[in-house]
Amino acid sequence: MRTSVVLVLCVGIVAAQGQAQTSMSTVRSADGTPIAIECAGAGPSLVIVHGGAGDRTRWTPLFPLFATQFRVCAMDRRAHGASGDTLPYSLQKEVEDVLAVVAAQPRPVYVLGHSFGAVCAFEAAFRTSKIARLALYEPPVRLEDHSAVLARMEAMIQIGDREGALTTFMREIVLISADEVAAMKARPSWAGLLATVDTSVRQDRALSQYHFDPARARTMTVPTLLMTGSKTESPELKRSIDSLRQTLPQPAFHVF
Repeated sequence: MRTSVVLVLCVGIVAAQGQAQTSMSTVRSADGTPIAIECAGAGPSLVIVHGGAGDRTRWTPLFPLFATQFRVCAMDRRAHGASGDTLPYSLQKEVEDVLAVVAAQPRPVYVLGHSFGAVCAFEAAFRTSKIARLALYEPPVRLEDHSAVLARMEAMIQIGDREGALTTFMREIVLISADEVAAMKARPSWAGLLATVDTSVRQDRALSQYHFDPARARTMTVPTLLMTGSKTESPELKRSIDSLRQTLPQPAFHVF
């Protein structure tokens, strides 16, 4: 599965074509929040947990490729896409959402998590025996306190400058270049990112309070593929990947 995911991702970025027949369903998380799932294909279950912004549609363009090997299911994380939301918010609830989606799938279940979603997937793997393998793209398990930046983002959102808030998040927290932000703005997915930028604030606060425990990571029994990008600038993401590579007992590693 590790090799398959890498090949599918590499090819899919440039060559996804056609359409896969999909179906929508909903599961209830532990607190009753409805979590939407879109699935396609047949085979082992592959659950995809998207990152901090956007929703499941960031991944559905790759369904035609994934669906040739898996029963692929992309979930909408709470407060994103077609999923609901229940306050108060916590990272723990996000993990429970992943657990609810995994529990609803036939075995074996592979989980692919991106960014914030990768942290949720990582934590979920400690709490269920149903996850057979993990693929984690840049899970930010070791973040610093971004309170000052988040406060500025909140102020922008309050005056209606959602684009300014999202740009600030991408430039100052994710640390992507101005050219990359400009390219993102030209894509149809930018509107979805703008719609969920306020959730980025609460998510980042939750991650800032997250404690990565090396001793606990060494107890992970699920084979894990760690992925990163060769042009990633964030020292926090680099430190996160390094920490996982040094502590997980069965890690594979791939740089795109």
